[in-house]
Amino acid sequence: MTGESKDGPFRRYHDNGQLWWKGTYKDGVEEGPIETYHENGQLKSKGTLRDGKGEGLIEYYHDNGQLGTKGTYNMGEKCGEWFEGGETKTYPPCPPDLEGEN
Repeated sequence: MTGESKDGPFRRYHDNGQLWWKGTYKDGVEEGPIETYHENGQLKSKGTLRDGKGEGLIEYYHDNGQLGTKGTYNMGEKCGEWFEGGETKTYPPCPPDLEGEN
């Protein structure tokens, strides 16, 4: 990460040159929308970070493009209903301001 700004947008790449991660730094911490990608270029995950932790809806995809996991984070902790491994799992309720994002 030499020379990478710790404020503003950033991109990281796999060894094969494909985009791996894009997001934004705010005061040296990842903040806001993020997307990650598999080495084959398929979307791997998308969501939002707050202070470097998951916040709100996040989705993870397999390298063939199929949805693998989907759920909501509250300050980096899983909350509400999640789709994981082909089934629905329930975690402690999400705060009202995060409800409906799932």
